Amino acid sequence: MARYILRTRKFIRDKILHTGDSPHRIALGVAVAVFVSLLPIPMSQTVVAIALAALLRANKAVCIPVVWVTNPLTAIPIWAFCLAIGQFVLDAPADAGIIARLHQFTALSWNVFDSTFWTRSIEMLVHVGIDLWVGCVIVGLASAVASYFLARWAVTVHREHRHQRTIRRHHFRARIREAKLATSAGSA
Repeated sequence: MARYILRTRKFIRDKILHTGDSPHRIALGVAVAVFVSLLPIPMSQTVVAIALAALLRANKAVCIPVVWVTNPLTAIPIWAFCLAIGQFVLDAPADAGIIARLHQFTALSWNVFDSTFWTRSIEMLVHVGIDLWVGCVIVGLASAVASYFLARWAVTVHREHRHQRTIRRHHFRARIREAKLATSAGSA
C-alpha cells in the first residue's frame, strides 16, 4: 500500500504539477478527464477526453492518465453509485437487474477486439438506460468542478513552493560566495 501511495504521489508531482502549462489549462485538463472518466463509454474515454480538451483548450497530456480512473475494476462501483444518483434524481424505481447488466457491460471491456464488442456495448448502454447517464453526468459535473479547483490550487501552491525553494537556494549560494570573498579578503 505504501508503494502505491508513493507511486501516486510521484505520478501527480511529475505528470500533473510539473507540466509546463498554465494552472488554468492543467486544472481544466484534469476536470475534463474526470468528467469523461465517469461517463459509461468504456474504451473510448481517452479519445473523447482528448477531443473535449482540445475543444476547450485544456491540457491534453494531463487528460490521458486521469481519464483512466474508471477501468474494468473500478467501473462497477462508480457506475452503481452514479446509477443510484440518477434513479434518485429521476425518481425512478430501483432495478436489481441493472447491476447485473453493468457487470456484463464491464465484462465486455476486456474483449475489445471481439467482432461483436461494439454492437454488444451499444445494446448494453441502451439497456442500462437513462438513469445511469443522468447519474454519470451529475456526478461527473460535480466531480469535474471540484477537481478543477483542487488541481488549480495544487498546481499554484506547488509552483509557489518551488519558486520559494529556488529563491532560498540562490540566497544560500550568495551567502556562501560572500563568506568565501570575506575569508579570502581577510587572509590577504
